Amino acid sequence: MVDYKVAAENILECVGGKENVIQVSHCATRLRLALRSTDQVQTAELKDLALVKGAIESGGQYQIILGTGIVNKVYKEFVALTGEGGGDAQVDAKGGNQLQRLSRMFGDIFLPVIPVIVASGILMGVRSFLTGTGVLATDSAWYTVMAILIDTGFSFLPALICYSAAKKFGGSPILGFVLGLMVISGSLPAAGAVGRGNAEPLLITLLGIPFRLTGFQGSVLVAIVGGWLIAKVEGLCRRFVPNVFDIILTPILTLAISLSVILFGVGPVIHIIEGGVVNLFQMLIQLPLGIGGFIIGGLQQILVIAGIHHGLWVIDINFIETLGTNPYMPIRTAAVVGQAGVVTAFFVFAKDKKLKALGGSSSIAAWFGITEPAIFGITLPYGVPFILGCIGSAFGGMFSALINLSAAGMGVSAIPGYLLFLNGGVLQYTLVCLIAAGISFVLTAVYIRKKEL
Repeated sequence: MVDYKVAAENILECVGGKENVIQVSHCATRLRLALRSTDQVQTAELKDLALVKGAIESGGQYQIILGTGIVNKVYKEFVALTGEGGGDAQVDAKGGNQLQRLSRMFGDIFLPVIPVIVASGILMGVRSFLTGTGVLATDSAWYTVMAILIDTGFSFLPALICYSAAKKFGGSPILGFVLGLMVISGSLPAAGAVGRGNAEPLLITLLGIPFRLTGFQGSVLVAIVGGWLIAKVEGLCRRFVPNVFDIILTPILTLAISLSVILFGVGPVIHIIEGGVVNLFQMLIQLPLGIGGFIIGGLQQILVIAGIHHGLWVIDINFIETLGTNPYMPIRTAAVVGQAGVVTAFFVFAKDKKLKALGGSSSIAAWFGITEPAIFGITLPYGVPFILGCIGSAFGGMFSALINLSAAGMGVSAIPGYLLFLNGGVLQYTLVCLIAAGISFVLTAVYIRKKEL
């Protein structure tokens, strides 16, 4: 039986002890550390630890790849050793370039919300299957109950993101949540519905200037900016509002000012920018001969290495909000199973027992949508196998774009991704996986035999 406390102690020793740790966090697979000095890290000893599948310094964080499930248990023990945040106040790591810092910000905001995204995405696929096969009638009471279960999290996603963003930027999370609810209020017509001509904007005059107000249902960037506004406005209010009136005036002023800035100022601009990014991404996917899918599929896992893949949740969410389906999901899957094909080949053909065992464990994770153990444990250290995985991913993504394959939801890929195609597209999805994994598997098998690994 694994002793996670001992594992945490060993990791802490290898990264320079409690005094070297500024802040601790984790995502689905990685223990993320902000360190005072990476010079104190004993990299070789760290990577030799039983539970550690790899380590990388990215965007000002030292990230230790442990795998799903394991990272949560090690994190709990690690925090018990270091204290929440490593004994200091919450500190943002400043390293990395602008793109890495931006992506880290997106990651920190999205990570607490990902379980809701995953659960809603999977259940969307199940509902699509039940309605498509006639098991569940769309006018039945049970459909309404399922809608409450499935759609609530996604419908209120901007509020959840605004809550997380406010917390990230140092504001009161509950004020962020309330602001998020305000910008998606049913009293405001959805911007998408107004844009499609299905609703009329709310007309209002302020200082003699007419405004056409809309809500921002499904808008991720508006929610993030809302969380940032809450933190900044609340901070200013607490500086100037007398303490005796703080509990009353600060929340009122914070919400009123933040909502006004969004509705009458930055909200529509941000929504246009967000829509433009999504439209460009959609145009890329729709390029002739599947070229866009080839590019996206081939580059996706490079974004994982750089740690900038979390920002792409904006694309998935907006596709589902505007199109009702998600053409990005099967291309993302092609990128995942491309790496899965590589480590599966290591499991089958590698002569080195440790490499073979690592290939087996990392392939299981990859086939269930988590590629970090594969990338940082095998494919990236050897270099060429990672490229071979990207080649298979590119052709899988190309095929997906060529046949216009689209998922019923988001949040899962590889084997769990089949849940999003139960109402059609299972065969096409299987072909995408076979192409991506098959090409990577064959190319890697040739590489292993040539290198006699």
